[in-house]
Amino acid sequence: MKADSIHLFDFLGSGKTIFEIPVFQRNYEWDKSQCEQLFNDLTIAAQNDTDHFIGAIVYVTETGNKMSHIYRIIDGQQRLTSLTLLLKALSVADEQDKDEIEEEYLTNKYLHDNNHLKLKPVDHDYEAFSSVMNGMVNVDKPSKVIDNYHLFQKLIKNSAIKSSKLYEAMNHFNMVYIELNNNPNEENPQVIFESLNSTGVSLSSSDLVRNFLLMKLNSQQQSELYKKYWVKIEQMFATKTFAEFIRHYLIVKTHVSVRKNDVYGSYKDYFISEGLNSEESLADLFKFANYYDQILNHKTKDTEFNKVLEHINVMDSKVVFPYLMLLMDLVNSGQIQREEANKLASILESYLFRLKVCQLPSNGLNNIVVGLCDLSKAHGNLRLRLLRVLKANFPDDHKLADSLIEGDIYHQRNHLAKLVLVILEEHRTKETIDFNNAQVEHILPQRLNAEWRLQINNVDKVKEQYGNTIGNLTLTKYNQEMSNNTYNEKKDFYRNSNVSLTREIAKNYDHWGREAIIDRTTKLAQELIQIFPMPNIKEVSEREITGEYTIDQTVNVTGTKPILITISENEYPVKSWRQMLVTFLNYIWNKDSHNYDLIKGNRQLGRMLFRNNFLHSVKLENGVNIETNFSATVILAIIAKISEICDITDQVSYTVK
Repeated sequence: MKADSIHLFDFLGSGKTIFEIPVFQRNYEWDKSQCEQLFNDLTIAAQNDTDHFIGAIVYVTETGNKMSHIYRIIDGQQRLTSLTLLLKALSVADEQDKDEIEEEYLTNKYLHDNNHLKLKPVDHDYEAFSSVMNGMVNVDKPSKVIDNYHLFQKLIKNSAIKSSKLYEAMNHFNMVYIELNNNPNEENPQVIFESLNSTGVSLSSSDLVRNFLLMKLNSQQQSELYKKYWVKIEQMFATKTFAEFIRHYLIVKTHVSVRKNDVYGSYKDYFISEGLNSEESLADLFKFANYYDQILNHKTKDTEFNKVLEHINVMDSKVVFPYLMLLMDLVNSGQIQREEANKLASILESYLFRLKVCQLPSNGLNNIVVGLCDLSKAHGNLRLRLLRVLKANFPDDHKLADSLIEGDIYHQRNHLAKLVLVILEEHRTKETIDFNNAQVEHILPQRLNAEWRLQINNVDKVKEQYGNTIGNLTLTKYNQEMSNNTYNEKKDFYRNSNVSLTREIAKNYDHWGREAIIDRTTKLAQELIQIFPMPNIKEVSEREITGEYTIDQTVNVTGTKPILITISENEYPVKSWRQMLVTFLNYIWNKDSHNYDLIKGNRQLGRMLFRNNFLHSVKLENGVNIETNFSATVILAIIAKISEICDITDQVSYTVK
């Protein structure tokens, strides 16, 4: 590794040198404010005739054709591109300096590679950059390269300082260069790159994963793999979705919960621990990215599976995407049949729907999905494994019916009322309904007029109690037309509706009020129970609660024994609930004494565990005695509370027999 300070012109003036922005780097993204700041720095340097530090350039050297040098820029590419555009704008502004600027700093006169240009941007920017450098700016599509080039021209034109003076001042730009090579005995470029970007100011986790996979390769391999795999994945996802995909991909592969801010570190650990190489890793990412894209757009080859995916997307339940990807891969590899995958997905859909309607917390879903992705725990029976995991919190028919009859479904998140109505309509017609075009209509309107008040006794109370239940809602495409018309006026609209769910109202109800709403709600609730059935939980015996559970799951463990507690992927065999508590507290002490002190300082936990009059004390590894005379249920509650304090709830599970 070489590192030193250097003036800009000394760096750019290197003969037969190509400054190559690797294909995996981001597109040119500098905005107007950054370019204006650069020009302001140049103006100050010209006025004061002093040097100005502009940052660092980090590059890996390679030997090119005809004794040329290739500098692969791994940090500072945005700044270098902007400086090049500024130099081009200065060359156009002053004929006297034009030849010198272009021959010394913008082109390689005797090197044909890269069309004689010194800077080689990423493919996305190449056409625009080339047109600027050749003086033929005629690219139709939007480009920050062209926008910023024109901005520099405008700034030069409006500057009080002559362009020749500005050109001379550019040699006051001073920078630090760090030159690396791919010699295995020297500093790893990826390590340098990570150090420079440790704050993660502008790079997403997907950027970091991409650079990690491609940076270690030579230019040709980088270009081939980038175009074959990575650029195709990028075209599928926005940046945020891309990072989310990688996080969910890692859950499938590692069966461990991955935090949003630790995607890159987790991916790198997975890559190294599995002994992978860049090409096979990119190929596998591409395969699963296709699964993910099909899930997001519910466009697999199976219409039944697509319908489940569409409903899960509307419910905004992306947390289950890892399990769905796993099912798709199992089908694709021939390990399970498509019919089995559809049945498993339908069970999951029913579970999610019932949770949403019953307004039950779904914060334990992540841990459930993580556990489901570990096929070793299914012992060849995916259905039984799924039922065991969902059993404890699966809302039954009675709870679902009560929630639909009594609950305000209209104001629930993610347009749940609309989804329910669309599903009911699809169930009747077996046709796909355009979710976006349909509107939810209140039969008893939200704004009551005099006619409604005359027709229904205590109408305000009826509206308050039942106005937002599923029985008072339907689908229509002329909601505004009907407004708050009386029921008799609405019936004519309903009778001729192209929505069967709405036509039924006019057919089945002569009058509309409390009794009609309750009757319709009850009937629709029973229909939804059939559409989203409760699986046969009897397959899992009421007494059989063997298996693994996350620490935040509600499970009746009375009469059972633990055999294992898992903390952050570490497994600790235990023979009793008391031993499990002691093992857990020893782990906390050894891992982080600060967290142990927080537990001891917690008023409730401190009073329970660290009392003066012990009934059944046990000494921890740090020499402190704790109380262990608690029931299994209380011990689980203690461990769950400690996990919450230490922020490791998603990393703790236990196995019972």
